Amino acid sequence: MINSIVMFVLLVIFSLVLSIVLSCYREDDKSAILKGMARRGAVFFVAVAGFAAVAYMISGTFLLPSS
Repeated sequence: MINSIVMFVLLVIFSLVLSIVLSCYREDDKSAILKGMARRGAVFFVAVAGFAAVAYMISGTFLLPSS
């Protein structure tokens, strides 16, 4: 299993890269790109972290065999 710190770092990198690509695609002005990167990066981070939390809760409650 991958360490939690490594997964967190990978999530931050993924969110940052995805926000850079989307901001550069949608905006032309440098200040608008930088402003959009921060907002989009936070949205992507929260969305993926939310998916991970739901998956973790489902795997712990429904998918593990009961003892």
